[in-house]
Amino acid sequence: MAVLDSVNVSTIWIVVVILLAAKRPAATGWAYTVGAFVTFGTFTLLLYFGLNAAETWLDGLTLWLRRILFTIITVVFIVLGVRRFTARPRRGYGLPSWVNAWTALPLGLVATISDIPNAFPMFLAVERLIDTGIAPETAVPVLIGYTAIYALPTLAVLIVGLLYHDRLRARLQTLYDRYATGHTKPSGTIAALCFTAAAASLAILIFLIR
Repeated sequence: MAVLDSVNVSTIWIVVVILLAAKRPAATGWAYTVGAFVTFGTFTLLLYFGLNAAETWLDGLTLWLRRILFTIITVVFIVLGVRRFTARPRRGYGLPSWVNAWTALPLGLVATISDIPNAFPMFLAVERLIDTGIAPETAVPVLIGYTAIYALPTLAVLIVGLLYHDRLRARLQTLYDRYATGHTKPSGTIAALCFTAAAASLAILIFLIR
């Protein structure tokens, strides 16, 4: 689940934009990355301890949490599938002028909090730890390891981008132009994959979560 969660397009994308546009890409990139992953790890631990405490008061909490999560996942994949049938303009994200080495850390905090609803695997991982009765002294290192795995792709992009900045700048700019300009093309294949994922999630919700 951590590997699936680590493919966080929005976090990686902001790092790419920082590498391309920041006046001090190293300091700004590291500040943003630290802010993002400290926020994610803190939220994960708070969620675990909060739900773990609530479970002692609310019988069947994890059952309802699973139902809610898989319902949301099903709806999200259906919406994504429907959207893939039409062409839509891509939204390019530039780097605001106020982003620098000092403001990048709180930017990482805000960006991560806004992206938390998309972290379905993390919610499921926390739910599994609680439902299986894993003790906090084991669960905490597991969640810290989860956060470390979650951070790896973004860290890799940042480190490689800083080490080979001049060589990769043209490629990063091409990548940015490709996914931030123009229009997305309709794709029946991607729509079918989204609907398949929605059907699988719905099947789990109906037949396995009781």
